[in-house]
Amino acid sequence: MGRGGPVRRQWELIRVLHSHRFGVATEELAKELGVGVRTVLRDLAVLRDLVPLRHDTRARGKRYWMLDDEALGTCALQPTLTEMLSLCLCQQFLRPLGGTEFGDGLSALVERVRTVVPAGTLAHFESLQESFHVKNVAGHDYSGQSEHIRSLNEAIRDQRVVRIAYWSASEGRQIDSEFHPYGMLFLGTSPYCVGHMACCDALRTLKLARLRDLAVLETTFDKPPHFSLPAQFEGTFGVFHAQAPQRIRVEFTGWAATNVREMQWHPSQRITRGTGDTVEATFDLGSTVEFKRWLLGFGPCARVLAPDSLAREIQGDLALSMEGYGHARSPAA
Repeated sequence: MGRGGPVRRQWELIRVLHSHRFGVATEELAKELGVGVRTVLRDLAVLRDLVPLRHDTRARGKRYWMLDDEALGTCALQPTLTEMLSLCLCQQFLRPLGGTEFGDGLSALVERVRTVVPAGTLAHFESLQESFHVKNVAGHDYSGQSEHIRSLNEAIRDQRVVRIAYWSASEGRQIDSEFHPYGMLFLGTSPYCVGHMACCDALRTLKLARLRDLAVLETTFDKPPHFSLPAQFEGTFGVFHAQAPQRIRVEFTGWAATNVREMQWHPSQRITRGTGDTVEATFDLGSTVEFKRWLLGFGPCARVLAPDSLAREIQGDLALSMEGYGHARSPAA
């Protein structure tokens, strides 16, 4: 059996011991863990060098195992192996947000949990972290904006107006305006703030990586009573605000068909036809800006069937791409 098997079982054994303050018989441990008595005895022999563990011999010579009083006193919370692994995975997912409240808050929680697990036990179980790895393909370093993010979180909580300097990628200029922050949205590892932009009197979604300056004002605002973050982005494929949704039909072939079968890219995604290496799927979206970018990533393996207007837009984008490769020689040449 690989190392993961005994390690998981031994971690569970510690949890069981912690739940039996006055001791548990060897046979009962074997029953709860679903293993033989000999296996339990081998695990206990390993753990005795790692955690404060002792036993009493009672009626009929039975051994009752328990953590000593010091361990029980310091382990007010004895996390399960699954809980520890979940925390480690979350830490990897939020690594791009290290140096901000989000990443540092989770790291602090992990360290607090680690303090209730004896040092020897940690050294024994930390090898499990080598079994899981989260690869973040692209991300922004937000550590330099930690103060902005902290202030923005406080402003959201207290409904305080903020004054921002924000680089608008669509307009190619800096915008200085008052802003009413309603809440945070995360797309991948990129945080966005949704709120009312005073200079244009409209709802806007700001990417925090483009926030150049921020100051919290004394003025407060009233968030619209019916505003809901989930509802705001219900018909979007990313962060662009949705209009009235439209039904989009796309045919996927080859590897793209496999990808769409395996992944739920949007809550509205429905596979309406699937034969062999061809899949037809529908999406109900109010904005197609990010959806088009996603479709183009499939190259010739994705074709819009409806509406015609979207098919023509993508055809135009592909034509412009071809112009950029006008100097390249064709495969036949």
